[in-house]
Amino acid sequence: MARVWIDLLTPKQILFFKPLKEKLESLGLEVLATSRKYRELEPIAEMQGLDLVYVGERGGSSKAEQLAAATRRQAMIAPRIKKFDPQVSVSVASAVCARVSIGFGIKHIAINDSPHSEIAGRLSLPLSYHLFCPWVIPYEAWKKYGLARSKITRYRALDPAAWLKRRAKRGPIPHLNRRLKTVVVRLEESYAPYMLGTNRLWNDAVLQAVSDAVDSANLVALCRYGDQLRRIKAKFGTRYSIPEEVVDGRSLLEKADLFVGMGGTMTAESALMGVPTISAFQGSLYTEDYLASVNLLRRARTPAGVTKLAKTLLSDGKRAEISKRAERILGSMEDPIPKIARFVAATAKQA
Repeated sequence: MARVWIDLLTPKQILFFKPLKEKLESLGLEVLATSRKYRELEPIAEMQGLDLVYVGERGGSSKAEQLAAATRRQAMIAPRIKKFDPQVSVSVASAVCARVSIGFGIKHIAINDSPHSEIAGRLSLPLSYHLFCPWVIPYEAWKKYGLARSKITRYRALDPAAWLKRRAKRGPIPHLNRRLKTVVVRLEESYAPYMLGTNRLWNDAVLQAVSDAVDSANLVALCRYGDQLRRIKAKFGTRYSIPEEVVDGRSLLEKADLFVGMGGTMTAESALMGVPTISAFQGSLYTEDYLASVNLLRRARTPAGVTKLAKTLLSDGKRAEISKRAERILGSMEDPIPKIARFVAATAKQA
């Protein structure tokens, strides 16, 4: 039996790789799914019913801590992978997965929508056998990683389509006052190397700007890390609901009248669900460019811009208007899972 190793490292990857794992198994492959200890990941994997083998941890916010954690994880996971003996591995940009794969002669397939994440990309993509990505990302964006065009396959979808086209598994959300509108804010990925050099007070500025835009509403702030949660709760806990437990993002977005995102994945998910969406990401994303071009999100790069757009998008009728457009656009996207699964299966069986 052909075998595939999937190494997933973030909550988004749980949502994307769970249906891929199921599809590969339906095609007759044995799949090992591994991960690492991480605040949001374990609860979401449990919500989604995805069994993972946890090896190592993410590490802290500093480069030294992350390097040490990755080095330990590579040493810990290598014997497991040698014993499992897969023909193919799959990850978004797991340096550990790519490096172990090269060491054991395993073909690493990347599924990546983030050419802006250069450190993770440089540590994994040059070691990859093939890359899958959304069609809105130009081939030229991957040249810096040494990937020839023949090694890239694009799918006509943004990554959230992989789970939004499937029935949702419900998880917990914070208590909401049904008489009030709901605004959800997702804080930025403050530990990510690509955030170095950005405004470290931007989370606070956006939260204050959203608060300034509404007199009375359910305000929910979703934090990523324990230290981030504690600091934000101390400063904004009287104005915002700040869940300490991990919540089900999709279920929460279904209740939202406005979403303000400082990252990529949940912002795209919100937009494709038809929630009025503001991107407050400190940078540029090809996926965001596309969503803005089809009027599914608006950008804000200043606190005043956040406040102004929030007031506009919270006006009556906006959600219904945007939902119709989002339904049509999501419906036009393909399900990327079958295309990827067929390629992975064929590669594994040919090895």
